[in-house]
Amino acid sequence: MGTFDAAMNLIWPCFYDSEYRPTQLERLVIHWKANLRMLRFPRDIGLFTLISLIPMICLLSFAEWLPGPFRSGPATPGAPLTELQTLAPVLLLIAVGFLALQHLAFVAAMNLTYVHHVRAVLREQGVPVCERCGQLLSPDHPESACPECGHRSLATTLDNLDSPENGEPSGHPSQDVAAKHEPNGIRR
Repeated sequence: MGTFDAAMNLIWPCFYDSEYRPTQLERLVIHWKANLRMLRFPRDIGLFTLISLIPMICLLSFAEWLPGPFRSGPATPGAPLTELQTLAPVLLLIAVGFLALQHLAFVAAMNLTYVHHVRAVLREQGVPVCERCGQLLSPDHPESACPECGHRSLATTLDNLDSPENGEPSGHPSQDVAAKHEPNGIRR
């Protein structure tokens, strides 16, 4: 699941590093697969829906608290135009505010529930991107920590937990056990 952080773009979610430039067809395939992947996670779909409905709930609750002129009809049957002229700027402000809130909710929902699916699809296709920030990692050492945010993949961390490169002295019990086994798991 994604997170809110200081680097979160409020205009549009950052799916991957700007240096990675897939073609239009590749982008279509990536997002198609990410959408299919997201459909297998009901929690993400539910959260996305709830966040997306927040602006509508705000608008409906605001409609309940509107002043009298918005709720009642015209004061006199012959004067609807003058009342509309006085209410037009307020209605325009409400519409613009609603659209801005709807956009922010959509971007927040994308960042929290969808972006990590895009990055997972990219990693499945062999594109080394950071799970957290989308930074393009070195193809020679995709298991190394991200140069942008310092994040290490959980799978990489668990795979390399018992390796001497991670600070274990030689002769560690885990290395002794590994030395007594063939790659297929049979003892020598």
